[in-house]
Amino acid sequence: MQKKCLLALVLAAMMLLSGCALIGVDEEIDNARVIVDVNGETITKGVFNTMVNYQIEQNQYYNDMYSTYFGYSAGYPTDAETVQQEVLDGYIENLVSVQKIKELGLDQLTEEEAAQVQKSADEEYALFLDQVAMYYLSGEELEGDALTARAEEYAAANGLGTKENYLSSATTEKEFEKLKAYAVKDVTVSQEEVTASYDEKVAADKEAYASQDAYINARNYGAVVYYTPAGMRQVKQILVKFTEEDNALITEKTTAQTEAQNALNTAQTNLDNAAEDADMDALKAALADAQTALDEAATALKDAKAAAARNILAKAEEIYALAAAEGADFDALVAQYNEDTAAPAEGYLVGADTTAYVTPFTEGAMELASIGAVSQPVLTDYGYHILQYAADVAEGPVALETVQAGIEAELLTAKQEEAYTAAVDEWIAQADVKTYPNRLN
Repeated sequence: MQKKCLLALVLAAMMLLSGCALIGVDEEIDNARVIVDVNGETITKGVFNTMVNYQIEQNQYYNDMYSTYFGYSAGYPTDAETVQQEVLDGYIENLVSVQKIKELGLDQLTEEEAAQVQKSADEEYALFLDQVAMYYLSGEELEGDALTARAEEYAAANGLGTKENYLSSATTEKEFEKLKAYAVKDVTVSQEEVTASYDEKVAADKEAYASQDAYINARNYGAVVYYTPAGMRQVKQILVKFTEEDNALITEKTTAQTEAQNALNTAQTNLDNAAEDADMDALKAALADAQTALDEAATALKDAKAAAARNILAKAEEIYALAAAEGADFDALVAQYNEDTAAPAEGYLVGADTTAYVTPFTEGAMELASIGAVSQPVLTDYGYHILQYAADVAEGPVALETVQAGIEAELLTAKQEEAYTAAVDEWIAQADVKTYPNRLN
C-alpha cells in the first residue's frame, strides 16, 4: 500500500511539472488582457505598458534636463507604481471624455471649426517638418519644397509623424475644447467676487511691498502690482557713459586690484598659519609687499576712473546746460543723448530706501526737490547721469477699474477649471468603470 501511494505521488508530481512546461505564459495573450474598461471600451495591457514606459522615459528626460540646466530634478515620478496609477487615471478620464464628446455630438465640426482645425494642423505640421529638416537632414544639400518633401518622407519612414497625425491631434484638441466649453458654459464671476479678490490682493501687496526694493523688482519684472509703498518717484535720466577705451582700462585695473587683494589675503593667511620654525621676517616682508601692491593697484584704479570721468565731463555739462534751460524738452534730449538703452520710457522707480541702484544715483534722484527739477551731472561707475524728477507715484492701492478685467479673467479661468474638473469627475462616477491593476504584475 505504501508503495502504491508513493507511486501515485510521484506520478502526480511529474504531471504537475510537465503541465508547468506547457502552461508557459503566452506574451501575446498576456498583452491582450484588459486593464481598463469604461462602458465597454477597453485598454489592453500591451497598450497600457507601452504608455507607462513612455511616460517614465519622458519624466526621466525632464528630470535630467532640469538637473543639467538648473541643478535640481523637476520631480517628475519615475517609479512604475506611481506612473501606472497616473496612466490609469488618465485613460479613464480620456475614455469617459471621448464618450461624452460623442454623446453630445461635439465630434461633428462645423465648416468654420473644420477650417480652424485644418489651419492649426497645417501650421503645426510645417513647424514639425522644419525641425525634422534641422535635426535630421542638416547634411543634405536641399532647400525649399525639395527639403520639405524630404523631411516629410523621412518623418513618415521613421515613425516621427505624418500630416494625418497632426490633423487627428488638432481635431481631438478642438473636440476637447468644445467639451470644456459645454461644461463651463454657465460659469460666471460676480462683481462681489472681483471686489473680494481685489481687497485680498491689495492687502497682500501692502505687506509684500513694504520694502521699496521689492516693489521695484515686481514692477521691473512686469508683475501686476496692487499697492504702492510711500515715497516712490519716477526719475528719468540722460546717461553719458565712459568711453569704451576707458571702460576697458577700468576693467583691467579692477582685475589687477582683485588679484592684489587675493595676494594680500594669501600672504596674511601664510603669516597667521606659519609654523614655529618659519622665517617670520620673510613672511612679514611678503605681507608688506602685498599691501604695497594692493595700494598701488587701488590708486591705479582710482586714477583710471578719474581720467574716464574727465574725458566725458565736458559732454555731460553741455547736455546739462540744455536740460536745465528754460522750456527744455527733457524727453527730446533723452531721445537724442541718452546712452542707457535699457531705461524705461516712464523713468526709473526710485525711493529713499531703495538699494536697487548705485548710491550716487539714488541720492542724486532723491535730492531733487520738485517735479520737473533736473540734477547737475551725477558721477557713478557707469558715467555721468543728468536726472529729472519726472513724477510721483501715489502711495496706496491701485484703482479697481485699472485691474478689474485682469482679476475677472483670472477668477473666471479658475472657476472654469474647477467646474470642468467637477464635471469630468461626475461623468466618471456615472460611467461603468472597471480596472484590473492586478494584471500588471
